[in-house]
Amino acid sequence: MMTSKKLIAGILTGLAAGAMISLIISSNKKGSFGKKLMKKGNNLADDLKEKFGEFVDRMEDKFQGILK
Repeated sequence: MMTSKKLIAGILTGLAAGAMISLIISSNKKGSFGKKLMKKGNNLADDLKEKFGEFVDRMEDKFQGILK
């Protein structure tokens, strides 16, 4: 189960990073906009990882209770 958790977290992080990079590259004002976007994107990615980890942990606990 732990490898699935890491795989999905990696995919979500990659998607978020790709979206941020494309916005930075396409923007005309790369300076402060890019820095703000990167900071918000990193915060979002961290929040997504944390929430997804909590979700997976809850699901593992439920399935463990069913299997017992």
